[in-house]
Amino acid sequence: MKNVLIRISCLRNQLPLSQFCQEVGLNYEKLKKAFQRDTFPDAETLFLIANHFQIDLKWLISGLPKNSSFHHAIGNRLIQARQERGWSSSRFASFLGLHEHVLPLYEEGSGAISLCFLRQLEETSGIALMHAAGDRIGEIPPAPELRIVAPDSMKSGPAFRKEDYISIPLTDSAIAAGQPIIQENNVEDYVLLHIRAAGKRSNLVASRVDGQSMEPMLHSGDIIVIDRNDKTIARNKMYAVFYEEGLTAKYLERQEDWLILRPINPNSQVQIIRLSEQPDPIVGRIIGSWKEL
Repeated sequence: MKNVLIRISCLRNQLPLSQFCQEVGLNYEKLKKAFQRDTFPDAETLFLIANHFQIDLKWLISGLPKNSSFHHAIGNRLIQARQERGWSSSRFASFLGLHEHVLPLYEEGSGAISLCFLRQLEETSGIALMHAAGDRIGEIPPAPELRIVAPDSMKSGPAFRKEDYISIPLTDSAIAAGQPIIQENNVEDYVLLHIRAAGKRSNLVASRVDGQSMEPMLHSGDIIVIDRNDKTIARNKMYAVFYEEGLTAKYLERQEDWLILRPINPNSQVQIIRLSEQPDPIVGRIIGSWKEL
């Protein structure tokens, strides 16, 4: 079973799948198929689960990062606050607005709490959680301060201004595919893009491509910039598609209930998605890319 399904099972807490789906607001048939076929749930399902349990979406998809000291620090502070009050786990979970079986995940540091909900907890409970984590908060990268240095040969050229560039969050492929607003703790880094390339686009995200299907144009690990508001299929335009746990770049064609993913690489196979089973696999149109040479 895929690790993401194991984490979902942990959140189910032995509830029948139908009841779990009803409580969270999920499509029962879709999630049942994911468990039966041991396949990755669609992005909408993952987002709804994360939002319902106030769990960090990146943890749900990928588990804890190698250095999870931040989450252990939060867990230790929660334990301390509960013990100071002399409360049971059940009462403390109710006070925090958490599901009772989710609180131990946070206290043990084996689950990652949503950063947005963490800040909300501080305000409502009065428990200093972010301060308890100390410098570990610094693991979240801030938006870069842009510094532009023009070569001597361009001193007579046009002036460079910071406001001519925008910062685009670089994030995990499943986050890019499923989370409408990219939270700070899901940002790996930032990509700078000139406003002429961005145009009037306002919903841009950057992520890495998986696979070799679009070689030689794109290679696995290349960073692509995606316009998530542009999902209208057009001829000879390249799109980012969330497929089998990763982000793939393809030319697209739709035929009734089927989405056909066409590669450039002649050694790669055409892929097909049934839209009745995965209704929104297109992340957006690719407007640019960056690679190391």
